[in-house]
Amino acid sequence: MVSLPLFPLPVVLFPGTRMPLQIFEPRYLRMVSDAFKQGQGFVIVQTRQDEEAVDGQTPFYDVGGYGEIVDFSPLPNDRLGIVVQGLRRVRIGEVQAEADNLLMGRCDWLADEQAEAVPPRFEPLQMLLREMLKHPALKPLAGEEEICNAVSLGFRLADWLPFSADDKQELLACEDPGRRLQLINDSIDWDD
Repeated sequence: MVSLPLFPLPVVLFPGTRMPLQIFEPRYLRMVSDAFKQGQGFVIVQTRQDEEAVDGQTPFYDVGGYGEIVDFSPLPNDRLGIVVQGLRRVRIGEVQAEADNLLMGRCDWLADEQAEAVPPRFEPLQMLLREMLKHPALKPLAGEEEICNAVSLGFRLADWLPFSADDKQELLACEDPGRRLQLINDSIDWDD
């Protein structure tokens, strides 16, 4: 187990994806500063909208995305813009609040999934990602190697397609690349 800062947000950070964030709360500015000093990242963990806050803390899921800062820039109004690269998934155990209410979680790394070829039955998903990559804003964010790898194909589609927050969380927590692709495939209305 490793102790990592937790950043509860209503979003999911998938491995291999990037997320821009604006940081302004003092506890998260400290988290970013510590991340730079220590050369480590933090966990973005999706908040649970279906549960009531306890002691002022919104509940969150027990699986989150570990990421590291790959870009930053100062913004107006004492804000900091950062871009976080998703690297791995973690399961969060015990959580403690520090003096400034920054949450620290005891985390176990979920096993890295090994790259594997996309099963032929998911060729339509590969074609869908190829079509999406024709958009100029998306083209630089992924390449052919991601289209041909079941792990990265699943995470990229889970990130880019308009799934509900609960569905995205299920896709993050899923530990089988083939099952993840099946969940994505089953949720798409291919008749339209």
